[in-house]
Amino acid sequence: MYDLKRRPPFYILKLSKKDLEEKEMSSKAEERTGFKYALAALGPGLILAATSIGPGSIVSSTNAGANFGYALFWWFIVMAVFRAIFNYGMNKYTIVSGKPLMVGIREKYGPVWAVLAGVFAFIGQCVYGIGNVIGAGLGLNMLFPAIPLKAGAVIGFVLCIILYFLKGLYGKVEKVMKVLVALMVVIFIASFIGTLRLPYDGTVTHSLVGFPSGATAMMLSLLGTTASLGTCAWGSSLAKEKGYAAKDLKKGGMLIDVVIGTGALTLISLGCYFVGANLLPAQPIGNGMDLANALSTIFGAFIKPVFGIGFLAAALSSMMMAPKIGVNLLLQSLNKDSGMENKTENIISILMLVFALIIVFSYGGVPAQLLTLAQIGGVINTPILGIMTILLLRNKNEMKTYRIGSGYMAALIVSYGVVMVTVINNIVTLIRQFTA
Repeated sequence: MYDLKRRPPFYILKLSKKDLEEKEMSSKAEERTGFKYALAALGPGLILAATSIGPGSIVSSTNAGANFGYALFWWFIVMAVFRAIFNYGMNKYTIVSGKPLMVGIREKYGPVWAVLAGVFAFIGQCVYGIGNVIGAGLGLNMLFPAIPLKAGAVIGFVLCIILYFLKGLYGKVEKVMKVLVALMVVIFIASFIGTLRLPYDGTVTHSLVGFPSGATAMMLSLLGTTASLGTCAWGSSLAKEKGYAAKDLKKGGMLIDVVIGTGALTLISLGCYFVGANLLPAQPIGNGMDLANALSTIFGAFIKPVFGIGFLAAALSSMMMAPKIGVNLLLQSLNKDSGMENKTENIISILMLVFALIIVFSYGGVPAQLLTLAQIGGVINTPILGIMTILLLRNKNEMKTYRIGSGYMAALIVSYGVVMVTVINNIVTLIRQFTA
């Protein structure tokens, strides 16, 4: 029986004025049906999509097409399915149990596994943040050439600090991310469509199936950002902050959010991927400016500021929210308070950005190869979070009548197995390359 004298866990909400207001808003949302309900249900999935699409993912997706043609298309589809079913399962666990995924891991399987996952997530986001800071500087430089890259990085840093301490941060972020994701989808898909009229010279393959040699690091890099389970685990916290309840499982609101979020992310990634294959065969880029310059050869000079808006949107959204993934999961693994407006989480996130700024100013830039390797950091959480999610979703005491069916469980296990076999094979290949 619960001891009333003991301090309640951080994930149990207190009925503050803000909570009552959110409850009232939630009751109004219940009255919505059809398209209005679906639109109101969107939020966490789009925040995750905007966070996942950063400068590194744009460069990596483009270079995947430039280096390997269409041969890795199947990998994008595998990653989309993998991300969607785990994202949905993690959110469902949080809605049913009332606990973010990391808290469930700590309670059911001990602090060691939870802390390992939290530490890996934190380290990965520290490294990944370097590319986001560079991207913010590049994006501002594309729009305003008079602003040097480093000055643009500082401007992005200041904007993030201001946003972190806004009241009602989740609601504001949700609205902004909806706009940013829509912008990125339009800009990157339009860029892809524009490259379709280019003649095929046979430099790279247009076969949709293949496992090209030399693609190991690229595949891991794409997985680390496009289908990071650490990002999905953070999404379970966003699902709680959004206020999803059992009704959203029955009405399909949470499913709609996951599908739309994953779909938007996949469309943007594939847009960059096919641009690389069609426009830059065997000519990988070093940064976003290279891609903007290449696009200007077929669209004209006006594409640079347009592309700059999309690139800046990707950089700022990822720069602001990516540190929160690492901090949020680390604090939860330690059973500490966390949340979009948690001051400790915000302060540590700012320190992570300061670390990235120091690296940018001392190094002078991040080449595409470092961006690719930095994203591989998102893979190290995959083994732990994948198996723990499967175990939690099978737990009768946790899931009760919402325990997932055998078909969904089979999809989880198969997708996890395919991804893990690919990851292990690629890691072994990389080790052999470095030790040869």
